[in-house]
Amino acid sequence: MIIVLVPSSYAQTADKTAETLHQRAAATYKRVEQFKGKDSLQLYRNIIASVKASFESNDIDTQPNKKGKIKPQFLRENLQRITKLYPRLIDAGIYLSKQSAYREEGMQALDLYLSHRKNLLVSDLPDESGLAAYYLAYYHFAQRSYAKADEYANMALQYDETALEAAEIKAECMYAQMANEDDSLKYLAVLRKLYETEPTNDTYFSWIMRFYQKPTAKFNLENFVDRELEEGHQSPIPWILKGEIAMRAKRWDEALEAYQTADEIDPTSVPVAFNIGVCLNMKGVELYKVFIAQQEKNEAASSDAYKSVFAQARNYLERVRAKDPHRKRVDWLRPLYMVYTILKDDIKAAELEPLVSNFK
Repeated sequence: MIIVLVPSSYAQTADKTAETLHQRAAATYKRVEQFKGKDSLQLYRNIIASVKASFESNDIDTQPNKKGKIKPQFLRENLQRITKLYPRLIDAGIYLSKQSAYREEGMQALDLYLSHRKNLLVSDLPDESGLAAYYLAYYHFAQRSYAKADEYANMALQYDETALEAAEIKAECMYAQMANEDDSLKYLAVLRKLYETEPTNDTYFSWIMRFYQKPTAKFNLENFVDRELEEGHQSPIPWILKGEIAMRAKRWDEALEAYQTADEIDPTSVPVAFNIGVCLNMKGVELYKVFIAQQEKNEAASSDAYKSVFAQARNYLERVRAKDPHRKRVDWLRPLYMVYTILKDDIKAAELEPLVSNFK
C-alpha cells in the first residue's frame, strides 16, 4: 500500500485556500440568488465567478490531508452551487460574447464550461458542450484565429445539434487559409459534401460562386455545374449556376433556359425571376437593334419579335415587383421602366418615372 503523506503546513494552507474560495463562491452565489435588477452583465459575471470559485474550492478541498485521507469540508455547498449555476455558463458565455467589449469574458465562460465537463460534480447535468464549442469556434473564426476555430469546430461536430454549423465553420476556416491546389481540393470536397446535405441552401450557393470567381483549368464552374446536373439533383442551384455562367457570357437563350428550369423547381425565388426578366430585356435589346438596322436599310422589318420578348420580361419583372415591392432583394426599377419605355406603355412608364428620377 502506498500512503500519501502531506506536510501539515501545506495541508493547513490548502484548507484555508479552499475555505476562502468557498466563501467567495458563496458570496457571489448569494448575489445571483438575490438578483432582481436588469443588469445582466453583473448577473452573468457573478454566475461565472461563483462557478469558477466553487470548482477551485472543490479541487483543493478534495485533496488528501496530512494522513493521506480525503475529507472534504465544502463538497455539499460546492455541488449545490455548481448544479444550479454551471448550466448557466452557456447563457453567460453567449450573452457576453455578443458584445465586443466583453467578448473575452464570454469566451472564457464557455471555456470554463468545456474544461469542467468531465468533472464528477456535473456528471448528472445535461451536456451542452456542442453549443459551447460552436460559439467558441464562431468567435475565434471572427477573430481570424483559424486554428482555434477549427479545433472547437471539431468538438462541435461530435454533437448532432451543432454538427452542420460546425462543418460550415470548418469550411470557412479552410477557405480562409487556402494556399495551394491541395488546400483547394480539400475545401471543394467539404463544400460539395455540405451542398449535397442541403442543396437548396443559399449560403452554400454563395460559397460555390465565391470559390469559382477566379476559375482555372482545374477548378471550373461549368465543369462543377455539369457534374451536378448529370447527378440529377432536384435542386434549382445547379440551374441557377448554369444561368449565371451563360448570363455573364451574354448567351441569353442558354441563360433563360437554365433560369426558367430553376424557376419551375422553385417558383418562390425572387432573384431567379429577376434574372429571367433581365435576360429577356437584354435579348429584347438585341432584337430591337436588329429591327432598327433593318429599318435603316429599308428592309422589311417587324417589331413583333422584340415586343414579344419585352412583354415576357414585363411579366417576370412585375412578378418580382409584387414579391419585392420595396426592392430589398433586387432592384427591378430600371429594367421594368425600360420595358414600358420600349413597349411605349406611357401610363406605366409615367408611374415609374418619378422613382427612376429619384434614383438618379
